[in-house]
Amino acid sequence: MTLLAAAQTVTETPRRIDPITTEVVRHSLETIAEEMGNALRRTALSVVVKDMRDYSCAVFDARGRMIAAALDIPSLLASMAPALQAALEKWGDEIHPGDVILSNHPYMGACQTNDINMFVPVFDKGDLLIGFTGVIAHHADWGGRIAGTAAAQSESVFEEGVLMPALKYEVRGVPERNLQDIIATNVRHPAQNQGDLRAQVAAGRSGARRFAELAERYGSDVLQDAIDDLFDSTAFRTARELGRLPDGSYRAEGWLDNDGVHFDDPVRMVVEVTIAGEAITFDFSGSDPQMSGGMNIPNSTLRSVVHYSVKCLMPPDVSFNEGSLAPVSIIAPEGTVVNPVFPAAVGDRHLASQRLASIVTKALAAAAPDRASAEWFVGWPVLICESRSPKSGDGAVLLANIAGGAGGSERADGASGLDVHMGNCAIIPAEVIETSYELRVERYELRVDSAGAGRHRGGYGIRADYRNVSAIPLRFLSEAEQTDPRFAPAGLGGGAAGRAAELRLIDETGAEHPLPSKGKGVAQPGEVVSLRAGGGGGFGPADERPKSAVARDLRRGLLSPEAARDAYGWSLDEAREAAG
Repeated sequence: MTLLAAAQTVTETPRRIDPITTEVVRHSLETIAEEMGNALRRTALSVVVKDMRDYSCAVFDARGRMIAAALDIPSLLASMAPALQAALEKWGDEIHPGDVILSNHPYMGACQTNDINMFVPVFDKGDLLIGFTGVIAHHADWGGRIAGTAAAQSESVFEEGVLMPALKYEVRGVPERNLQDIIATNVRHPAQNQGDLRAQVAAGRSGARRFAELAERYGSDVLQDAIDDLFDSTAFRTARELGRLPDGSYRAEGWLDNDGVHFDDPVRMVVEVTIAGEAITFDFSGSDPQMSGGMNIPNSTLRSVVHYSVKCLMPPDVSFNEGSLAPVSIIAPEGTVVNPVFPAAVGDRHLASQRLASIVTKALAAAAPDRASAEWFVGWPVLICESRSPKSGDGAVLLANIAGGAGGSERADGASGLDVHMGNCAIIPAEVIETSYELRVERYELRVDSAGAGRHRGGYGIRADYRNVSAIPLRFLSEAEQTDPRFAPAGLGGGAAGRAAELRLIDETGAEHPLPSKGKGVAQPGEVVSLRAGGGGGFGPADERPKSAVARDLRRGLLSPEAARDAYGWSLDEAREAAG
């Protein structure tokens, strides 16, 4: 057994300052994080940051504890604090005004090499270190053996690009030229990376200025007291809400299709959640040994899964900060898929962590059944390729993902086309892809018949088709999970499972050829790569679904007459008439 976090005893502590000041400080810090995100998005160069919005911003105290965050990508938020704390252990008192720290080492607190952390220290007027701002952004390529860097087929972290073990990107305001040259030399399109790195620094510095202004307004001592009160109150509220749940142990398991290397061997992940009074333990013992491929879940990402799951149990007014982890214990045996040993590859940890989040929330549903839903699609189909701008001729790496459907619940149908659980990426507009790469987007649509049937059906997945309009073959990497129908999003309470994901190559005759769930491919000029996400599971028996709701999906073209017949018992004539 490996204990990654131990629960603290949480008691109500006397406030250091009045609660109104604490709340004003809290909202001010949250606003700083949100403004940093806006600054990053407006100044970044890459499509991944500007349009897909694969980034997060947060504010930390001088000990590296996350105080406030903009709720952008949950899988990134809780991973920043371990990366910052590793940087503090390395640099100690050698952090000065004007420094900027860059970190992406998955075994030094970061989550994957493509996700680059930038930390800017914040000092008050007396040159006292009072905190940090943090900006993490996904870079479409960070070197390594393939375009796009992260791949399920990678078998070592050394294949996953340039490792940065908490290095100073700028020293006292002066760019570290040698480091920047090393980065530029090892990535495929340095102008894109450099543009995003500059945007991250600018966003972090803009937040640092606001943080320092807050310290000047209240005084550093009062600001620190407000931050400590905020941590304490969040810990107390979290413990109290956990105490309202029934004591007991709640177990769930699930499977990945494969590890990206051995395609016939599913990978099992297990969690047992134990609630005892006002403490909660997440025990991942029983999960399979670490994978040969690149989907292993590093400690920081496992922490994010747990933090996200705890947040899902809380009322919305409970702050999202480090305090909410105080009553939490995490057990994850070393050498397993949820706690790999260096140098195991982790670049595609998102596919596995989304599945793990689904498993954990499934276990928690037994403790809070009023919040339960059928399973959500978490397979995240993605196309990664190196292409060229038809306008400028400049090369760039494309990372384009699509979303699936959420599960139906007691209250409503599942949402469609949603990057669920710990993801929150946007779909890249077709116009942006077509003007930035030699691709034509021929379909962005909800996938017909992908939702699981039920009294409340699941949400529909998205289908996206990308045609190679260049004069040369397009080499690409396509990846997805839940392509195996055995592991498609399950229904609940008698509802049907959602449809599994599919990856297809469509040739110029229109013939479709299956692509593996994870692997390289080549699209000849005129051929189409088709990503088809799965739908969410249905909730409740399908024969209890109102006919008006079935007819509505038929009219919208989301449900075929044949599926209405098979899932809801309609005659074909009746279904065709309703479809119009």
